[in-house]
Amino acid sequence: MPQAPDPGPPPKTRLGKLLRDHPEAREPLRRAVGWLLGAVLATIGAICVLAIWHLRRRADRHRAGPGSPGGCDLNPPDPRIMIDEDHLA
Repeated sequence: MPQAPDPGPPPKTRLGKLLRDHPEAREPLRRAVGWLLGAVLATIGAICVLAIWHLRRRADRHRAGPGSPGGCDLNPPDPRIMIDEDHLA
């Protein structure tokens, strides 16, 4: 008399128990996990591209030298010039 195949040891995790009770959920779960891994990889790729762009831009500015402070005046104000304090705020 043929015996039923041994199902193996009982699952240890909740996910294993759910997949044992509902095997039809395996394919949607596989697709969801694949999509999530793809999104994570795309995010990591975007961060790497932005980091490379930032480092190249920073290196270009460093090579350009301190000749241009980036549009701000770093010289101290001349104390001989009167400043109208009402217009500063």
